[in-house]
Amino acid sequence: MEVEVGGRVHPRYKGIAEWEVRAIAELPKPMEWKNDSLLGEVSYKPKILWLDCPGYKKVLWFAYWIATSRTERKVKWGGGPPMLEEDTFLELMRGAIKQGFFTKDFLDKLKCELESSLRIDASKGVVFAGKAPENGKR
Repeated sequence: MEVEVGGRVHPRYKGIAEWEVRAIAELPKPMEWKNDSLLGEVSYKPKILWLDCPGYKKVLWFAYWIATSRTERKVKWGGGPPMLEEDTFLELMRGAIKQGFFTKDFLDKLKCELESSLRIDASKGVVFAGKAPENGKR
């Protein structure tokens, strides 16, 4: 069953097992693929949930919901962290930022980290400051 804003979820974190959903950042539509050798037809919907519990700081849950033809299209949330491609992660983060998931202080720190991790090489475009992988891709 998918959760909605205002609903309750029960992932265990720091001994707490009941959280209210304050906001949800999600893709406009689920990712789908057919003929997975183990699962059949698959619908995969990664999300970032902003969770709240009195007395605790803001908590972000990187959850996902998955439905398969083998589960008779019943939607279940994943029991472990999702696997996300960079573009999917960026789209989820964009949605979370637009909904105010993060404080200005956090976003300022993130901006500083991004700026310090990037340098511009006029002849090659934007290059990460760290060592490039062997295959030349990031």
